[in-house]
Amino acid sequence: MNKPKILIVTTSVFTDRMLQYSTFLERLKEEAEVEIWAKSFISNPEDWRIEDIQVKAFPKVNPLPHWTSYIRRVNEYAWMNRLDAKSIKINIKYKVKKTLLIKFLLLLGYLFSLLRCHKLLEKLVFKLVLMNNRNKGINQDLKHSLPDYLLVFNPFWVEEPIVALEAKKNNIPIISIIPSWDNVTTKSRMVYKSNYYGLWSSVRINELFTYYPYTKKAKTFVFGTPQYDIFSNAHFLQKKEVFLDQYHLNDSLPILLYTLGSPLFITTEIDVCLQFCKLALQEGILEKYQILIRPHPIKDFSEYIPKFKHIDTRIKIQSDVQTSKTEKNRFMNKAMLENWVSTFYYSDIVIATSSTTLLDASMFNKPHINITENLTEDKQYDDFLKDVSYKFIHLKNLNDQKLLNNITNWEMFFNQLHQYINDKNSIQNKSKEVVIALAEQKNEGKYGAFFANQLIKIVKNNA
Repeated sequence: MNKPKILIVTTSVFTDRMLQYSTFLERLKEEAEVEIWAKSFISNPEDWRIEDIQVKAFPKVNPLPHWTSYIRRVNEYAWMNRLDAKSIKINIKYKVKKTLLIKFLLLLGYLFSLLRCHKLLEKLVFKLVLMNNRNKGINQDLKHSLPDYLLVFNPFWVEEPIVALEAKKNNIPIISIIPSWDNVTTKSRMVYKSNYYGLWSSVRINELFTYYPYTKKAKTFVFGTPQYDIFSNAHFLQKKEVFLDQYHLNDSLPILLYTLGSPLFITTEIDVCLQFCKLALQEGILEKYQILIRPHPIKDFSEYIPKFKHIDTRIKIQSDVQTSKTEKNRFMNKAMLENWVSTFYYSDIVIATSSTTLLDASMFNKPHINITENLTEDKQYDDFLKDVSYKFIHLKNLNDQKLLNNITNWEMFFNQLHQYINDKNSIQNKSKEVVIALAEQKNEGKYGAFFANQLIKIVKNNA
């Protein structure tokens, strides 16, 4: 009997690592034939050499007709109002330039919501995007591949939904993975329906049902967080002396890991980090700790490095964690992942601004300091930071459970750091609770195999 074939598409370095370095494929290929289309294959084919699995470059995608973006936005705004989707409202309030066109689309969305026509509008969107014939090449690729299932790793992104739309034309069942904890409540609306949805936890499933009522008719499953399998894999942990030497650190002082998100979202993050380093020098923190700054792995940080070095040479920056911006398709190779694992393993405290790195820290049972309010002198950012920290749905869930160690001013910040030197238990550490809240089960390096078993159940139930 032939194994069912699953075609997997991935266009993100963060989902690539689930395939390359978790227990997922090892288990899945026992029960299914697997083919992968990966965007990073072009830049990094070496890490895509996987036994018994054919990996190809992600095909060229022609975007949907530009005019469809207008009706998709109106649909998004209609649902935003109907659901009172606070995370999306906050994004639009602070991050979207209110041109006359945007104001008009927002008004249309409000009217569709007011008239309770949002469901009809979404059905129209689905029909319109499905009608496009700009990607006949992908359609032919699918007919040549002949998968029994299409597994989409990034359903909110631009390119993978195009493949899903072509799969629907060929009646290929679609399994969509919601790859992060915030995607349901913060991203633009999906433009196609799936037969199955996989999410981090049952909390996320409830969010999916609320934001996308039609998904109640589909099948859902929890798959955990396979990208963290390597946190339990000794092969990804550098020797301590190798890691410390790399950044000219020593073993006598605790490491403060300051993680930065995308500078396109919270634009003040780097300014706050710079101010922290200046105050840390004044407060004598550099005599008690080593500060290691980790930029966002896929955002260029080179222009900021001199500003930090100017403060004090003892402040270290992981400028090597990013793929060169000259690469057409960015990737994270094994060396970069070893750096990621080792960084969080050897750090003593993790500092973040409501970032997924809070989960990275929790996976290694590290205490964290979470910056939740504007610490710059520019007061125009006060409401934005408060809204993001306390009203974004995925963060509100953790705050309601009092799982985050939130600081709101510099005095709190440095008091915690001074106390920690004398008492390692002075900073609350609810890492285990954070992991369970976000991933539903503790990390034992088997999230990938658990994920694969969920897919195998789907395949077997439909055999």
